[in-house]
Amino acid sequence: MDDQLVDELVDQLVDQLVDQLVDQLDDQLVDQLVDQLVDQLVDQLVDQLVDQLVDQLDDQLVDQLDDQLVDQLVDQLVDQLVDQLDDQLVDQLDDQLVDQLVDQLDDQLPNQLPD
Repeated sequence: MDDQLVDELVDQLVDQLVDQLVDQLDDQLVDQLVDQLVDQLVDQLVDQLVDQLVDQLDDQLVDQLDDQLVDQLVDQLVDQLVDQLDDQLVDQLDDQLVDQLVDQLDDQLPNQLPD
C-alpha cells in the first residue's frame, strides 16, 4: 500500500472516530443538560409551591390567632369591667345599707330609750 493511501485511510478513520465521539459526547452533554434543567425547574416549582403553601398557612394561622386573641382580649376586658362595676356596686350598696341601718337605728333608738 501506498503511504498516501494509508494516510488517507487513517485520516478517514480518525475523522469517523472523532465524529462518533463528538456525537456521543454531544448526546451525553445534552442529556445531562436536559436532566440538570429539568431538576432545576422541578426544584424551582417545588420551592414556589412550598412558599405559596407556607404563605397561605401562615395567613390562615395569623387570621385564626388574631381572631382568638381578639376574643380573648374582649373576654378579659369584659371580665375586668364586670369585676370593677361589681366592686363599685357592692361598695355603693354597702355604704347605702350601712347608712340606712344607721338611720333606722337612729330613728328607733331615741324612741326606745327611757326618758
